[in-house]
Amino acid sequence: MLTNEEIISGCIKNDRRAQKELFDRFGAKMFGHCLRYSKSNADAQDLLQEGFIKIFDSINSLRETHGFEGWMTRIFINLALSKYRKAKNNPILVDIESANAATDTEDVSANIEELSADEVLELMKQLPDKYGIVLNMFAIDKLSHKEIAQLLNTTESNSKSILSRARKMLKDQIDNKTKKNNFE
Repeated sequence: MLTNEEIISGCIKNDRRAQKELFDRFGAKMFGHCLRYSKSNADAQDLLQEGFIKIFDSINSLRETHGFEGWMTRIFINLALSKYRKAKNNPILVDIESANAATDTEDVSANIEELSADEVLELMKQLPDKYGIVLNMFAIDKLSHKEIAQLLNTTESNSKSILSRARKMLKDQIDNKTKKNNFE
């Protein structure tokens, strides 16, 4: 088993064994990131392939090996955002007054424990694109509203508003899903 440094060195030299090791070691985790930012498995697989091609093409620009996994994750997130921007040129602006009715600290739902992670992921995919992206970036990737605003070319207050709306929509979806499951 190769170390990260050996994998990086091998990938810089276009060593297929090192590239395979990189994919085998990080492919599943990066696919998870791709799934969160995609509407379908096929889109996530396309994103995964594009991401690894970009990693192999730009790995020689990696300066510090200790942040390797974070560097790769950022590449996948940036690719997903780039695809989103190309598909949607119009920003979503949210009415701050109505979004502030739901607080940022609001619990998503007590019913979430009744659903599997896959079911929650599927519900998140049903959110409008920008809502799902902001929720992923904030709640899962732990980006600040300032970072989200910069990546999405919007304001911090709009990021907060979109997050608030996304949480409310997800809570409503979870509540509806658990009610439906309880009646079946």
